[in-house]
Amino acid sequence: DAEVEAATYANGSKDMPARNVVEDLKAADEMMKREVTGLDVVQALIRGGFEDVAESVFNLVKHRMAGDYLHTSAIFDREFRVDSAVNNLNDYAGPKTGYQISEEKWERIKTIRQAVSPESI
Repeated sequence: DAEVEAATYANGSKDMPARNVVEDLKAADEMMKREVTGLDVVQALIRGGFEDVAESVFNLVKHRMAGDYLHTSAIFDREFRVDSAVNNLNDYAGPKTGYQISEEKWERIKTIRQAVSPESI
């Protein structure tokens, strides 16, 4: 339970408790030997009463099977639409040609409590 809670609020792997990597690798190896599939995981989640998580995992498995948009930097929105270099090309061609942040968004970003001023670095 502590690990699940840590994962819920973590900003990255450094916010997670230490893991027993040997046991993790043994478990992964066992799953590979038993040929556990993503659909097996989905079914287990449903049986465990985690229908919402099962639906999310199913959507990820579905996209992974299609594979059309997936690569290491692909991301999903809340509706599991894929945003990746395949469907959202990087057209950067130098300064002021890439993503431009709006003034409204910049004002919101400036109010983030944990923000670090560039001058303080």
